[in-house]
Amino acid sequence: MAVWSAEGPSPVDRVVEAHTTLTGSAPRTVGSAPGTWVLIGENVDHFGGVTLLGLSSLRAAAAVSPREDDTIALQVYGPGGYSFSDAGTLGQLSAETSMDRLTRRTLGLVQTMISRQVLSRDTRGLDITMVTEVLPGAGLGALYAGDAALALALAADDADVDEAPFRAKLAELCSQNVSAHSGLAVLRARHTAALRGKAETISVVDYSDGSLTQAPHPGKLGVRIFSVTDTWGEPYDAQTQRIAARRAFIDEACSNFGVSSLRQLPDAAERVVAWVEARRQANGPDSAPKPEVARQWVSFCGTETLRSLAAAKALRSRRDNELFTLLNSPSEYHDLDTPDELVATALEAGALSARPAAAGNSPAVLAFVPVRQAQRFVDSLSQDFEIIEVLPGEVGRVEHVL
Repeated sequence: MAVWSAEGPSPVDRVVEAHTTLTGSAPRTVGSAPGTWVLIGENVDHFGGVTLLGLSSLRAAAAVSPREDDTIALQVYGPGGYSFSDAGTLGQLSAETSMDRLTRRTLGLVQTMISRQVLSRDTRGLDITMVTEVLPGAGLGALYAGDAALALALAADDADVDEAPFRAKLAELCSQNVSAHSGLAVLRARHTAALRGKAETISVVDYSDGSLTQAPHPGKLGVRIFSVTDTWGEPYDAQTQRIAARRAFIDEACSNFGVSSLRQLPDAAERVVAWVEARRQANGPDSAPKPEVARQWVSFCGTETLRSLAAAKALRSRRDNELFTLLNSPSEYHDLDTPDELVATALEAGALSARPAAAGNSPAVLAFVPVRQAQRFVDSLSQDFEIIEVLPGEVGRVEHVL
């Protein structure tokens, strides 16, 4: 176990060098994007809730060049000497042949951007090289950073690539692709923050109206932020099916009540429970979740949204005690496993506040530690845990167009 930090050349420099070595020529375009971290409000997007995210200084970079055949060749380099190489065609993607999930996610993004006319329908083969310094499994959105970097590289020639509406469209396409071509649960706000956020701020994503606003970074309140985890190296997918089932249920409830989000529905928990009971009575117990489960999930989404709104207000008014009390307060009950022991360990080690990095999506914990106690905190945990300091980052950008 150790304290991890990115060293050496930037991912952009490394991806240009690697791509040139692999293909024999410089990349046509290069994009880069930051890792992201959730301050509060994960798992409430389908409810129409509010999610707060920050940008990490750790980045991913993607380099792209056209090929003369139909092959999309993928080469990925990551932390700890990770290397992955594969190739496929868009025809194989549509035929649903056996394919590595990272390859499917990459080819799926190309196909999604073609179908939405961001890429030309004449797009054929591509050489894609990716380099990331974002550690998977640390709650920092490693795969999302890769998605955003690749989307920017693919769309780099578009004159609107830096305009807000186009960035919003790219974020939407990235999230749609994950839903369609990845076995992992998607947190749409990560793509939004990586492509539309701002440096030194927290992005406040409100899914009731799709708005994005900014709040001050908590680092300005006298704390350093650390990701703490037992291990890193793989995306966390242990609870993907459970999250997917809960989201599908909320989507179905929205359809039943004719609303775009349950946040728009007065007395949502009670009305959803009544609907579930009626459905189970008419169609059998397997036709809907148990009423208590439905109530718990809707109540969790509603309460978590209120906590997110209160956290944004506390940030904007610089009320640090209120913010860290909110982050430490227990969430409404939900059935997702969370690293509660690690949260307690971080608090005992001197964190002012600690919470799961993303409930159900990561085994890591985010700890907010007073500046004067930060070194003691790191020293006390670095022997048993992986620790990454979460420094402020910058939004995704096009780095190079040949």
